[in-house]
Amino acid sequence: MARINLGGIVPFSTIDWRGKAAMVIFLRGCPLRCIYCQNYNLLEDSHYVVMKEIEEDIEKNEDFIDAVVISGGEPFMQPQAIEEIAEFAKKHSLFVAVQTNGFYPAVIESMLKRKLIDKIFLDIKAPLSDEKLYEKLTKVSGVTRKVKNTLDVCIHAKIDLELVTTVFKNLVGGEEVKRIAEEIEGAGAAYCPYVIQQGRAEIVPDKAIKEEDMFSYEELKELASLAYHAAYLKEVRVRTREDGEEVIYSRGRS
Repeated sequence: MARINLGGIVPFSTIDWRGKAAMVIFLRGCPLRCIYCQNYNLLEDSHYVVMKEIEEDIEKNEDFIDAVVISGGEPFMQPQAIEEIAEFAKKHSLFVAVQTNGFYPAVIESMLKRKLIDKIFLDIKAPLSDEKLYEKLTKVSGVTRKVKNTLDVCIHAKIDLELVTTVFKNLVGGEEVKRIAEEIEGAGAAYCPYVIQQGRAEIVPDKAIKEEDMFSYEELKELASLAYHAAYLKEVRVRTREDGEEVIYSRGRS
């Protein structure tokens, strides 16, 4: 049984998996150091627990939830933890999703073959053709190749897939969102929901991003329009702290 480097647990959430009530389990550790990281407190340090503690939390809440979402940090740094959590959740008839930055395509491919994961939420932080911007955002080189591979793995596995971009002015905005939309279509993932997520300056470490660099709700809707009209995407959503997630465009609806 794995010892799990646990970042924390949210017993009940309706915003992490649209349409489902979920328990969110945060795992510590990440290979990236994104300048706008919203969970930077999970990047360092350790808090190891035995799997039994997580099992007890799942059992305590299983009557109120449909699913378990494993987040981070970067969850796939701890594949054994994901495996054990997913196996236990499945025994209790719960769906399982993982939020990932896509840095570990081989691990993800191996996990998907085992059919323990029902959904992947994949971060597309910047255009995958722009290695320089990706490195600026993540402070790590060579990330785009890994994310491209992860995207390809997920498409071929036919896993339920959602693609997410966090936006800030002067970092990732309209031009970047348009290019990401085009790349999503080009990769064969236009059928996947594309979520444009409002970055939150107030929880960015060291105040590296200012409040005025946040997009407003109306500005996010404009970004959604740019993405939707740049490529033949099935669905474009926006996500904000105040209003949660909303479908702005879908084919057959404008």
